[in-house]
Amino acid sequence: MKRKIINILIICFALFVVACDDVVEDATSKHVYSEDESPYLRTDNEATITNDLEFAAGHIEPITIALSDYSDVFQAKMGMSVDQVISGVANGSVVFYNINITRGIWNKAAMTKGSTGWYYNTAGGVCSESDEAQTASIDIDTNAKALIVNMREDIKAGTILSFNIGFAIDNGADYDDYVRFAFNLSVTDPTLIITSITIPAGDYNNYGIDFNLYSETIQTCMQMSVSDFFDNLDYNGNTGQEQGGTIKMYMVDDATEAWDETSEYTAERPGYWINDQGVVCNWNDPGFSLYANTKNDDEILYIGRAPALASGTSFKISIGYKDTVNESNYFRFIITATLE
Repeated sequence: MKRKIINILIICFALFVVACDDVVEDATSKHVYSEDESPYLRTDNEATITNDLEFAAGHIEPITIALSDYSDVFQAKMGMSVDQVISGVANGSVVFYNINITRGIWNKAAMTKGSTGWYYNTAGGVCSESDEAQTASIDIDTNAKALIVNMREDIKAGTILSFNIGFAIDNGADYDDYVRFAFNLSVTDPTLIITSITIPAGDYNNYGIDFNLYSETIQTCMQMSVSDFFDNLDYNGNTGQEQGGTIKMYMVDDATEAWDETSEYTAERPGYWINDQGVVCNWNDPGFSLYANTKNDDEILYIGRAPALASGTSFKISIGYKDTVNESNYFRFIITATLE
């Protein structure tokens, strides 16, 4: 009888051990995700490529990211060449999806930019082109083997957003073998040059701002070199005759950003006398304080002082240049001028 009881206990114990093994296996085995589920994102910093992209307000141009630049990452993390990844996207063996970093999962949202990419809203979420908050987009160009990141043309300076996309091997269980691209987008205003100057003591003395120091701004905003800019400036040089260039100089209200396109030049062309409110005036008008004129000969904007002004006085003025034929080409200085 005792032997029977012992045998029963041994059998029960053996069954218990087997059952426990099954539970342990169930608890430690990896979850296989269905088509409708969003797989978790396995953390791998070495598989992440971060791109900080800066766009110029008013001069938005798409930015191309060549996948070949990261061929070593694709090889190390996916065991594939860039050509194999592109082929895999085409045949379905490689997925190309968004990644929700906040939740730590892959976002399998359908493409909203045709069949090649997505639009994003101001929060970096996937949206449609018609969404009022639609801000940016990404495409994959399989022929060029590149990602193309863009922003809407009317985007305002100061806009920032982030989004993540990734390529992963679709092994039927997870997306653990992947390469992730993290994009941080920002919009700057290249049309603004902010500077401070000190005008030497003495009636009518001036300070010169060299346009060549801002050649990149002029190239971006005016689509021309500094030399070409002055060739097209509305200028009379030393001849006293107007040359009638299409680029004109204007005073700008710094508070409202309104361009004064009606006032005639009141100083040497192109130039103005400016009062203590930063507004165009004539020489010897009440409050006349500064003059500003642009010299073609040495490619310098001169800011000078009226007579009998107190040392230490400061003025804030804004001077802009705009192509009257193509009015999208413009830039302006915001200048704080202090008198010695």
